[in-house]
Amino acid sequence: MKHLILIILIQFSFICFGQESIENNGEMCRLLNEMINNDQLYRSGEILGGSFGTENNSSKKEIDSVWSLQIKIDNRNTEKLIELTKKYGWISDERIDCPKLNIWLIFRHSQKKYFPEILELITKEHEAKRLNDFHYRLIKNHLEGRPKM
Repeated sequence: MKHLILIILIQFSFICFGQESIENNGEMCRLLNEMINNDQLYRSGEILGGSFGTENNSSKKEIDSVWSLQIKIDNRNTEKLIELTKKYGWISDERIDCPKLNIWLIFRHSQKKYFPEILELITKEHEAKRLNDFHYRLIKNHLEGRPKM
């Protein structure tokens, strides 16, 4: 019985203490909200708004230019979220008391070059119960080419 308790305590310490604690929830909330706002910067704008830029009078060149800008933002956001997740584990709304965070959108809008690293991270975070089933499935669906769920 003592061995079982010791094993459970060791596993618990790896799960809980494998990541650093977030020292300033308010600052983390602000940073992540800024990332989400940037994620939607051009997607919700005049040129890309609607059905991904197809229902407007913008030229293909304009649409491609704006997508190029959005992809640069997506890459920065993805790299930052990978860094934060490695350091702190998955950062949920509840964990930092930051309502309607929707940080999963960052990985949902990531580029293929990040897919292997994201899959490894989300699998680890899902198994550790820090990433819920729904968000795990949404991100994984993107990594698999977005087949119908």
